[in-house]
Amino acid sequence: SVQKVVELCAIDEKESAANAKPDDRPQETASEILTRSLAPAAARLCIDSHGNHVIQRILLKLPYQYSHFVFDAVANSVGDVARHRHGCCVIQRCLDSPPSAARSNLVHRIVEKSLELMQDAYGNYVVQYVLDVCSDDDVHAVCESVVGKVTLLAIQKFSSNVMEKCLERCTDKVREMYLSELSDSERIRELMMDPFGNYVIQRALAVSTHAQAVQLVEAMKPHLFSASGGGIKNTAGGRRIIAKISKRFPNFNVGDETGEALVPKNGNHKKSGNGNSSNNSRHDNGMLGEQSQGRYNHRRGQGKFVEEFSDQQKRHTQPRFDAFAKDVKSDNYIG
Repeated sequence: SVQKVVELCAIDEKESAANAKPDDRPQETASEILTRSLAPAAARLCIDSHGNHVIQRILLKLPYQYSHFVFDAVANSVGDVARHRHGCCVIQRCLDSPPSAARSNLVHRIVEKSLELMQDAYGNYVVQYVLDVCSDDDVHAVCESVVGKVTLLAIQKFSSNVMEKCLERCTDKVREMYLSELSDSERIRELMMDPFGNYVIQRALAVSTHAQAVQLVEAMKPHLFSASGGGIKNTAGGRRIIAKISKRFPNFNVGDETGEALVPKNGNHKKSGNGNSSNNSRHDNGMLGEQSQGRYNHRRGQGKFVEEFSDQQKRHTQPRFDAFAKDVKSDNYIG
């Protein structure tokens, strides 16, 4: 296969470098022939179900002087390659390579298209990988590109994952702008109810400063307390948000419109509404005692009934058995 040819080329490069002499004339190597043959179709191979493995093997095995054609081809078609299930894997292998001019150019092209890529099913993985492995300058460029669009991206399936990553990697200044958008009173309820937006809210609560977290909680409070909040506290997302708030602020107590605590504090869940926990316990124990005595009497009654039934069965069957024995003795029994 072609992958095996790539490995042989890598071996040939190592042997040629070890046996090279200063006065030898340069000759075309197997790696040069291979890369020259594949270069025109590199972008198409990146999104092919079989060709992408060959490209990834070149990136792993051959030196940069023979693999840079892959970076150039991907950079020129980054929008198409990054949106493909195989192409996004090739780009991740490119980003794993050592720093180089071709790699920097590719990262620059990804950052330029980050806003549209993060909303794609496969492109969002490429943007997240940039946030994970690239330099602080590249990360900062991606994080700044979404300022002003945080709430819109937070409620989308794929871009919400990128927004969580941006909240973790962005600078304090950018995070302040993110929290300002997320705390918008007109959008906070939608974010809390949204199946993807509520995860962004949870991440914001986890990574924000104390002042930022307080600002976000204050914006959410009206929707958690009032009945007009549409039952947010009773939804799965609402319960997760309340759990995050309670973890960040252990003394925070969420209540309903009557002021009754939803999160038990100081063991209050062990008492009744009027505080007569001991009376209730005695009452419950009495009820349990009566039930136990009733079950015991019922079992005794069942045992007495079984004994009486056995006596009756004996009285009915004993005469028939005596007659049967008499017949056997008188040879009247027919087997």
